[in-house]
Amino acid sequence: MKKKYLFIIGLLTIGLTNSEACTECSVKAKNGNIWHGGNEDKPFSLGTCVNIVAPEKNAYGYYYTTNSKDRNEFPQGGMNEAGLSFGGTSVPKTTYKDFDKKRDFPGGSSQLMFSIFRKCKSVKEVFLLFKIYRVPGLEVSQFHFADKYGNFGIIVADSMWLSEGEYQIATNYNLCHADKDSIQCWRYPMAERMLTTKEIGLVTMRDLFDSTSQRKWTNHTEIKNLSTGDIWFYYAQNFSRPFKTNIREFVKLGNSTFYLYELFKDDLLLTRILTSKDTGDRMAITLFITCSIILFLIIIIWVLSRRLSKLRKTQI
Repeated sequence: MKKKYLFIIGLLTIGLTNSEACTECSVKAKNGNIWHGGNEDKPFSLGTCVNIVAPEKNAYGYYYTTNSKDRNEFPQGGMNEAGLSFGGTSVPKTTYKDFDKKRDFPGGSSQLMFSIFRKCKSVKEVFLLFKIYRVPGLEVSQFHFADKYGNFGIIVADSMWLSEGEYQIATNYNLCHADKDSIQCWRYPMAERMLTTKEIGLVTMRDLFDSTSQRKWTNHTEIKNLSTGDIWFYYAQNFSRPFKTNIREFVKLGNSTFYLYELFKDDLLLTRILTSKDTGDRMAITLFITCSIILFLIIIIWVLSRRLSKLRKTQI
């Protein structure tokens, strides 16, 4: 039951903290490289974590992000060694098609995602699993998958969509619907314009996510070259100082979980935030201790006063 609640909370936090939250984008470059990235939009928090799972025999290594250090929490995004990448956004609630005809994945929906990271190398393989298994809570979410072969796919509660073009953009409208409500989202046309007029590479991807950032809402950004395995993390809307790694190097760290901000400790803004947080924590602890001491003294004085009053009455 606890895992079920963790999963539902995970889905609800994929962009639901803001009505215009999260941007996902995949694109094929002219040189053949496949890119995927996304803005994780939510109120700024130091709680975002990176979880790394080491490769095993017949299982890919992978990483995924969560809102806490609970490794069983539903992933917000991630990538495996095979070049399969995932991200999510929120969408208006949709009726779940064939919900009763599908079954729950053993261990829950988070385990389904972990199994995808461990075993799948293509979007088509992911689609096969979602035809069998249901994901309670998907009614308000949109899953964006991409692989290094250039396949881009969207999964929502009522349908699945395998893009045929050179790029796929997902914000907070249902891509599988034909009502063209993308025109109501300012981020979609901006991203599309950049993808169709600029040479695709790290600079364009970085500028795209900087331009579509929600400013006070964007917590962090991930950009991945699925062809090479390179990964760039951007934190606290600082698009000038990324942390760069490679999926093969990342999984060599072994099974581990750490706060994303630990990769950016030399960032001036983050240093000030952490200093402010430490100061605030110390003040809160000091205030709590002071109040506790005062309350204890008040109780002692009250007890002594009661005893003294009884003693006086006894003497009379």
